[in-house]
Amino acid sequence: MTPDAQKPSPITLRDERINLRFLRFFVMSAALSYLFILTLSTFGTYLTFQNYIRTDAEGYAVRITQTLLEQDRATLTHYDPDGHPRIDLATTDFDDFDARLRPLLEALNVAKIKIYDADKRIVYSNDYAIIDRIDTENRALAEALTGKVRSNIGHKGEFWDLQEELRLDIDVVETYIPIDDGTDHIIGSYEIYLDVSHYRQDVRKLVLAVAGLLSAILGSIFLVIFTLLRKTSAIIQSKSAQIKVLSGLLPVCCVCKKIRNENNQWEAMEEYISARSESNFSHSYCPVCLARNYPEFDLNGD
Repeated sequence: MTPDAQKPSPITLRDERINLRFLRFFVMSAALSYLFILTLSTFGTYLTFQNYIRTDAEGYAVRITQTLLEQDRATLTHYDPDGHPRIDLATTDFDDFDARLRPLLEALNVAKIKIYDADKRIVYSNDYAIIDRIDTENRALAEALTGKVRSNIGHKGEFWDLQEELRLDIDVVETYIPIDDGTDHIIGSYEIYLDVSHYRQDVRKLVLAVAGLLSAILGSIFLVIFTLLRKTSAIIQSKSAQIKVLSGLLPVCCVCKKIRNENNQWEAMEEYISARSESNFSHSYCPVCLARNYPEFDLNGD
């Protein structure tokens, strides 16, 4: 066989290039899908866990304020000259109230507390410097004063706790709980700070675990699909090559019936077709040829 006979045909080279481009497209699409699914899933897991922490802290804060209000309603509730109830803390009651409240809040793991009246004025806080300050731009406080519980989770770079110690880099859930006068009339609001920094490591572990598990699952799925795709593509390419070779005009010798292949070599018809398809040949005589070459065999005779 000459060296030219070993060269792949232009049809084969073109099919291989198409197949290679298709596989590259699949790999790029799979990689982008992998990153998208992994990012979306891990971020969704993070947000879900954060929301769970916030909701759990909110419920805990509501229970705390219910206990505090039952204990100190008489101390915090005063009446204006018209007989309307309002939240206030008398100067004579401040020291006793503060001394009684701090140990309780420490036992309940509360990092900070504020008590507002209906005018958004801070009536009490463990941070004495902000007492009597009016918080007019606080949207969560405004909603709490309409009777709604509101909470949010955030990060504090600096934070003064109940022990008046400066704490750095902590995560807190701030919850605003409305205070009513016992008849569903809102007269103030609590703001409770709960330190949830201890969840930070749990969140990190969970997100990494989800990312690792998804990476393994997606990687396995894409590997299986890629393997099957390569096999299927090879089969399709082979069948396509056979169809292209066996279709169209075939140059056949009018005497010996050999077929000229793509390398300008002449092959026996049986060899040419068998090499390019799944067909096999068997040989026999048709009735006409049998009668012509072997007249002694009379197929129509008695």
